[in-house]
Amino acid sequence: MENSTSSKYTNSFGVALAVTSVVNALLVVVKEKSPAVQAAMKSLTGHHWITHATVIVLLFFILGGILSQTNGGKGMKLSIRSLIGTVVGGVALAALIITGFYLVAD
Repeated sequence: MENSTSSKYTNSFGVALAVTSVVNALLVVVKEKSPAVQAAMKSLTGHHWITHATVIVLLFFILGGILSQTNGGKGMKLSIRSLIGTVVGGVALAALIITGFYLVAD
C-alpha cells in the first residue's frame, strides 16, 4: 500500500469520524448513568436519541469543518495509513467503551 496523503477533507472528516465515535460512546454511557442528563436531552427534542443523534451529527460536521481549515487552510496532513489507523482506532475504542459499559453495568 502506498503511503501517500489524501485530501484535506478526507483527512479532516476521517479524524472527525474517529473523535465523534468516541464522543458518541461516552454520551451513551453518561446518558445511561444519569437520568437527569437523559431527561434534559429528552426535553430538548422529545426523545433523548433524537438529541443524541443531533449532537453527534453536528459535532461531526463542525469538527470536520474546523479541522479542514487548520494548517493555514490546507487541512490536516496525514498519510493514508495514519488516517486508516485513526479511524479504526476511534471506532474500535468506541465499541470497547459501549461493550465494556454494558458488560459491567448489567
